[in-house]
Amino acid sequence: MAAKLPARILIVEDTVEFAELVRLALGRLGAEVNHVTLAEDALRTVARFQPDLILLDIGLPDMDGWRLLDTLRKNTYRGGEAPVIIVLTSHGDPANRLMGKLQGVDGYLIKTCTMAAIRSTVAAALRLDFDAINL
Repeated sequence: MAAKLPARILIVEDTVEFAELVRLALGRLGAEVNHVTLAEDALRTVARFQPDLILLDIGLPDMDGWRLLDTLRKNTYRGGEAPVIIVLTSHGDPANRLMGKLQGVDGYLIKTCTMAAIRSTVAAALRLDFDAINL
């Protein structure tokens, strides 16, 4: 039997249906997954939940995702360690991809990606063995 995905993951995504699919896919691998739809909720949840990884939508209704990312990077926890950040967005244009590189994100996925791509990107960002968690 494959090992479980040993991670706490926060999905910050305002499209509830899409976030639920991602939550289920990662939850089936054993991750503990929370979901919020607003940046302000994300900031409160990060402080309480202390995720290992955040899947971050850039187009949030209450705050630009890049601004939220900057705030998250400044508000570190666990001895100064920030969570791994993967941008999960519909903004695949070169300017946003460049912004992701400049912001130092750990992964960048376009929402047309498959659940398998999400799982493998999460595993790679967390530096986990793909075979051990049955991707």
